[in-house]
Amino acid sequence: MKKGKVLVADGSPFMRMIATALGKLGFDVLGTARGGKEAVERYMELKPDIAFIDIALDGDGVNGIEVTRWIVTENPSAVVIILIPESFDRPEMVADALRMGAMGYMKKPISEEEIERRIGGALKSGKKWLGIRRKRQNYCL
Repeated sequence: MKKGKVLVADGSPFMRMIATALGKLGFDVLGTARGGKEAVERYMELKPDIAFIDIALDGDGVNGIEVTRWIVTENPSAVVIILIPESFDRPEMVADALRMGAMGYMKKPISEEEIERRIGGALKSGKKWLGIRRKRQNYCL
């Protein structure tokens, strides 16, 4: 049984690894995107339960924070998890992403095993991502 439909938007080779790890965890990876505009288009087309968005996503002039803001504005119950590369790992960047509506973040690089451990642990501990959320809570996964 699938745990949810997922979109992964990341312009780096990390995208393939996170998509594989999510598939192993039982998520249905509906699609991927390499740029911000493409991420917005894919989100509208696929209507995923969870979107993993690289904060550094930019290839086409729309960054991950803007993508997050757009998704959450269009769908207030959206679950967006921000992926943060080492070069963007500054407290103000994380704060901006969370203010724009991200529900959590993961720092990268991160191994497939660590993705499975963190996401699997969040699911087992009852931090439910799917469904409508009345109160947004932010998690560092």
